[in-house]
Amino acid sequence: MRKSLCLLAALTLQPALAADRIAGWDRGEAYIFSHDPEGPLRIGKVAADGTVELSLPSVPSTEQTLGATFPSCLESGEPMVSERFASFTPTSLFLAADDSAMEELGSLHLVSSPEMKDWKAGYGQASAVEGSWYQYVNVSQPAKLEAECRLPMYTGEDDDNFEQVIEYAAHFQPDWNLMRNDITQLHAAPSGKQHPKRIRVTVSDSVPDDAQWLFSPRGD
Repeated sequence: MRKSLCLLAALTLQPALAADRIAGWDRGEAYIFSHDPEGPLRIGKVAADGTVELSLPSVPSTEQTLGATFPSCLESGEPMVSERFASFTPTSLFLAADDSAMEELGSLHLVSSPEMKDWKAGYGQASAVEGSWYQYVNVSQPAKLEAECRLPMYTGEDDDNFEQVIEYAAHFQPDWNLMRNDITQLHAAPSGKQHPKRIRVTVSDSVPDDAQWLFSPRGD
């Protein structure tokens, strides 16, 4: 049986941890899933008026670990995480018209602006903007992710390049956490397209007032 059905009994309904309506929603009732190697993982639903209701399930231990997800970027090779073998389950949210995820509608994003949603939904094809995007992740035990990574980046425009800095300062609690990713500085390529130059990754205790649920239709 698909994981989305196996875990359904473990779901505990709770309100969304953000402005709880999808702006401009007109698709009627829908279901929220996360992509998962073992099949769609159901984590909530959307009411006809766009109200988001999260139902974050209990998650069994997985083969994906915190250490494998965030391998060391340090010259010394020392781990960036305190618990390398902690199970780590990230989410990538999408909406479906049915509770078995057969009719996918598009992706769902928790972001600080429509421009951030466009950048995320387009996998970086649009210009980046300063602001935040959020991701629900499940960690099996308390753990810390701390490091400053400096990575050479090429824009694909002639020989244009820059150094991207990612500052990790995330302290995870067991169960579900809300990762916050802040783009705080941009690099402009010769064409004018913006790329993230500095990113800070933390865990939020609560969702900021400017966070909003935005929908990106499939095929957009």
